[in-house]
Amino acid sequence: METLIALTLSSLVVLLAAHTFLVQNRFHATQRLRTMAQDNVRGATELVAREVRTALADGILVAGPRTLTVRSPVAVTLVCSRQGVPNLDVYNDGGEAALDTEEIAGAARRDPGTGAWEAVNAPWTALDGSTADPAGNCAENGADTTGVAGSFHRLALSGSFFSTNPRSGDLVMLFRETTFEIRDSELEPGSLGLFRAAYGDPPVEFATGIDTSMRFRYRVAGGGYSDTVSAGALASIDAVRLTAAARKPPPTGGAADVTFGWTVTIPMRTVR
Repeated sequence: METLIALTLSSLVVLLAAHTFLVQNRFHATQRLRTMAQDNVRGATELVAREVRTALADGILVAGPRTLTVRSPVAVTLVCSRQGVPNLDVYNDGGEAALDTEEIAGAARRDPGTGAWEAVNAPWTALDGSTADPAGNCAENGADTTGVAGSFHRLALSGSFFSTNPRSGDLVMLFRETTFEIRDSELEPGSLGLFRAAYGDPPVEFATGIDTSMRFRYRVAGGGYSDTVSAGALASIDAVRLTAAARKPPPTGGAADVTFGWTVTIPMRTVR
């Protein structure tokens, strides 16, 4: 009898210990999945927010519930010399070496009178000028090139590129265009993914496990938020709201998916 009682008590202790272990293991597995979901959502929203915050005025080109295209600056250059019809000599800190030329999608000229930007799409291979002496030309126009000759570069932007040829002293911006798209995940079938595509490049999935509730919304001229904005109202968008949610299947023994929701409202800082 004493042996039976001891075996029974021992069995109860083992079962209790095993149950405690399983509960703790499930708890830690759930926490790990929740952390993964949070990292997915926060990383995705931060990448989108960075592009929207630096967008040009009139920089939202496509505004849909699951597609957003943003035009944002790479570098702002100052025209210091114009050589013939097609060539502009410009100054930007660090010169070409400081630019990520693969992401450049075009150039924009700032109208000195209105402050508006006239943007034209073109790859860097079309924008890059000749290998003449831009620093020497700018020095002849009064620019101080001492010790910074490498920060001067030639761009092929005059002629018919813009409606009005830039002049010495005008600002010319090199910009990128980025498209964010929410669609079926290629890395995690059965869920959605957030894809990013630079101008002219195929989209790349950088966030997986996205829930179907994720979407972009837009505020127009200080009004309410809507999922879609017509082409004629794109210039009036002054804020973008990203509602994001990640979903992970439950850990072994879990009853429900692990989810994390996150909403970020991103004001457009350069709206006129």
